[in-house]
Amino acid sequence: MTVTVAPREVVDLVHRASRGHGCNADLADRLAAEIAFCEVHHGGGLAAWAGLIDAGSGRLADAARSSLRLAAAEVVARSAGAATIDFDPPLPLAVIARSLRDLERRGVRCAPATGGLTGTDLVARLDLADGGPATATTSRSDDRMQAALRGGLVVDRTLWQRVSDAADGFLVSEAILDAVLETPS
Repeated sequence: MTVTVAPREVVDLVHRASRGHGCNADLADRLAAEIAFCEVHHGGGLAAWAGLIDAGSGRLADAARSSLRLAAAEVVARSAGAATIDFDPPLPLAVIARSLRDLERRGVRCAPATGGLTGTDLVARLDLADGGPATATTSRSDDRMQAALRGGLVVDRTLWQRVSDAADGFLVSEAILDAVLETPS
């Protein structure tokens, strides 16, 4: 069984669910954007998130930090011409899919190619190479996002419910809610 959801709903639920599982606000933001991007472009983003939860305490936050490690490797690749980043344990593509696309748009090539992978496929190592000037955006990628924004994403209902239940566990403080209610219109 499936359910159709908006990409923004994926971002919101994954953010709140990740906060409920110990990620700070910045890591939860990064992870939510990566998972939503992956769900649109590769599929398997929500399943990868659930797999990280199943892997045990701390695995979700560790995986969320991988986009920061990728940014550091980009700096090395730009200055030295190439860089290698190892992920031990290997991490699902879903947590770095958007970051990899952004690297390519900034002119950093990545091997192995991730085009045929889904979000649950594991990445153990990436080789980055400075490829020169930034590449143009691809219309195929943009078309997928536009289609998802117009028609939504079809996701597994059980996974969606699992993330939704986890998001329910992240409570917003009453002070924040009160402040929102007191804001003049």
